[in-house]
Amino acid sequence: MSDFVLYGTILSPFVRKVQATLHYTDAKYDFEEIDIMAMPDWFLEISPARRIPVLRDKSIAAQGAQGTLPDSSSICMFLDRRFNAGLYGQDAFQTGRVAWLEEYADTILAVTGGMKLFRPLVFPLYSGDKPDLETAKKTWNERLPRIFDYLEACLDGDQYFVGNAYSLADIAVGAQMTFIDLVAGLPDAAHWPSLANHTTVMKTQPGFVENLSASQEKLSRYLPEKFDLS
Repeated sequence: MSDFVLYGTILSPFVRKVQATLHYTDAKYDFEEIDIMAMPDWFLEISPARRIPVLRDKSIAAQGAQGTLPDSSSICMFLDRRFNAGLYGQDAFQTGRVAWLEEYADTILAVTGGMKLFRPLVFPLYSGDKPDLETAKKTWNERLPRIFDYLEACLDGDQYFVGNAYSLADIAVGAQMTFIDLVAGLPDAAHWPSLANHTTVMKTQPGFVENLSASQEKLSRYLPEKFDLS
């Protein structure tokens, strides 16, 4: 039997982040899809900020707000502590570094890649309109390169972001980078070799594989191939 229920939508990079953490800890869970455009009242009771995902620990409560955690960062921290997963580094500084890169991924990278790239390209397709290529191209060619530069420097030639070991920093950044990759491809390996390799590696990790397969299947109804934003 599953210990947890994860509520969200499969395309969300924040759901992908939590699924990767759940798989890393070997936690058994059920997934329940939520319509983000028409969230049911019962879901709003457990997600006061109207965000996904939310995790329920069924050992605490099977319904209602008790036993639920909204926000991917709080969920991942809970899972790390619950299962002693070691995803937040090996010392105090590494923990702080992981927390910072998670925050950077969840804000700067998420807003740019999600609101300024994914949304202008994909959301119009749902209603039969043309994608906003102008906004997406400006994001890809002007906004994202500065972010890619920073992440490339953080990797500094290593495979992982902190202590050269797999951590929540890798999961958080990877969740957003694979979100971008779904519609626009990988960053240019000639300019950002470590970041391109990191994203490729993350696509093979447990939780990522399952989520990305489901995401690609869902997107294929509207987007048969990735956009060329060069």
